[in-house]
Amino acid sequence: MRVFNRRFATATRRLGHTETAVRLAGVYALAGLADDWPESRQTCIDELCAYLRMPYEPPPEAGPPAAEQLAFGGSQEVHHAVISIITAHLRDDARVSWRGHDFDFTGVRFDGGDFSGAEFSAGTVDFSDAVFSGGTLDFTGTVFSGATVDFTGAGFTGATIDFTGTTFSGGTVHFVAAEFSGGTVLFGDATFSGTTHYFITATFSGASIDLTGATCSSGALDFAGAEFSGGTIGFTGAALSGGTIGFTGAEFSGTIAHFNDATFSGGTLDFTDAKLSGGALHFTDAEFSGTAVVFTGTEFSGSTVDFSDATFSGRRGGLGKGIATDPPAGLLLPPA
Repeated sequence: MRVFNRRFATATRRLGHTETAVRLAGVYALAGLADDWPESRQTCIDELCAYLRMPYEPPPEAGPPAAEQLAFGGSQEVHHAVISIITAHLRDDARVSWRGHDFDFTGVRFDGGDFSGAEFSAGTVDFSDAVFSGGTLDFTGTVFSGATVDFTGAGFTGATIDFTGTTFSGGTVHFVAAEFSGGTVLFGDATFSGTTHYFITATFSGASIDLTGATCSSGALDFAGAEFSGGTIGFTGAALSGGTIGFTGAEFSGTIAHFNDATFSGGTLDFTDAKLSGGALHFTDAEFSGTAVVFTGTEFSGSTVDFSDATFSGRRGGLGKGIATDPPAGLLLPPA
């Protein structure tokens, strides 16, 4: 125990050093200690995450001194090293697994990073109030199994967040009150099974959300009260089997959404009290079988929702009470 404590003290001292090489040595020493000391592994992980939460801002673009550029480059190298080390311990080939532990990234500034192929099982992964500015944060092929993932209040500015091929099984993912300004969030070919994604009151300004080919089986994607201004939403080829995709009270202003070739089997697609102003929602060749599509209280103001080439079947299929017989302007229905 005394040896472990000495190693811990030495490693954490190095994290505060001015030299990049010394800080990197502290990071790797702390990771090695986490592998060797199961009883305090979470404490070592907490220290690595705490390093990421330290102030981390790039120098000003207009002619910064070379010393500032060099210092930032060193900090960036150490930040990305911490992310790489955490990811390596969450992959299948890890010598020592850190799965099931908590990771606190609250308020961290990310300008890229690679979490691809990691598996977060149980535990909490907290990105609340984090800032994603430029670069790509790569979650491709990642598995979230029973974990709680929290992006509440996070800010995304011109960044790409790539969840392509990611599996979400159980647990919850929170994007509550997150702000997306430009940039892209990719969920292409992702699998949602029994997971609830909360985008409640999130704002999307010129951002692109792509769920092309995603599969949602039970669970929910909840965009209640979200605001979409410009940008695009892509559900092309997505498959909903049970569960809910909800836009209750959401506001769309000049946003283009594509649900082309999507298949809906059971479940609910809910636009209750949504406000559609400009833009368009396209459902070309979409197929609905036993799905409730709800437009109760929806306001159409210069927006087009086009179901003219969609196919509806099944007892629960349809477009809500009164909509099919007296559709509002802007709602285009398939031929009777």
